[in-house]
Amino acid sequence: MSQERTEAVVLRGVDFSETSRIVTFLTPDRGKVACMAAGARRSKSSLSGVLDTFNRLEIVYYWKDGRSVQRLAEASVLDTYPAIKADLEKSVCAAFPLEIVYKAAQENEPSEALYRTLVSGLVSMAQWSGDGRTHAAWQALRLLSSAGFEVALAPRGTREWVWFSYEHGVLSLSQAGERRLTAREYDGLCALAGHPEACPDIEAGGAVFAAVRGFAGRHLETGFRSLRIIDQIFDRTQR
Repeated sequence: MSQERTEAVVLRGVDFSETSRIVTFLTPDRGKVACMAAGARRSKSSLSGVLDTFNRLEIVYYWKDGRSVQRLAEASVLDTYPAIKADLEKSVCAAFPLEIVYKAAQENEPSEALYRTLVSGLVSMAQWSGDGRTHAAWQALRLLSSAGFEVALAPRGTREWVWFSYEHGVLSLSQAGERRLTAREYDGLCALAGHPEACPDIEAGGAVFAAVRGFAGRHLETGFRSLRIIDQIFDRTQR
């Protein structure tokens, strides 16, 4: 057993007992790591409030090969992203990229690119002032690319729409996919994919987000709990 120190982002936490929690982190060195945080639920614990979802931390834990849940020794806060947590739309939309990471990251596998992409996306979301779905789609594209799932972007040509496939992305003119993207939606998708350094403000962010979430669900073979809440929030605001 070895003691290790690393940066980490809190992806998920579940109560284990009256006093403890199991917290899942994304780390750059070992990918997804689940740790037992003994006593974290006690009000006087140094870990109380530190292990909130989204928080970026420096953690120390005890690693043992073959053990599925490691033992957390200490954690200190590097960033809590208060601008995300204080904004309902931002916090709901930021939960989708977090779920992508939870599904895509592997245990005990270096994940430097995925980690840095997640952190830079959280920093960007905290400063974002546009449609939260646009930013979530932009970050999802970057995370999926880091995980090896690149969205194809075949040229639109002169048509007013293109087919989008949840398996491949934008298809050639002779192929059909699950949904159509208008010229405006196609241009928005290309803008998000073509600007990895900063999220551009695009039109039709909701439609582009719908395409990206379908692509993510197909490749990660999962549904996303965050999507139900995102749909509820935006259905309510658009009535």
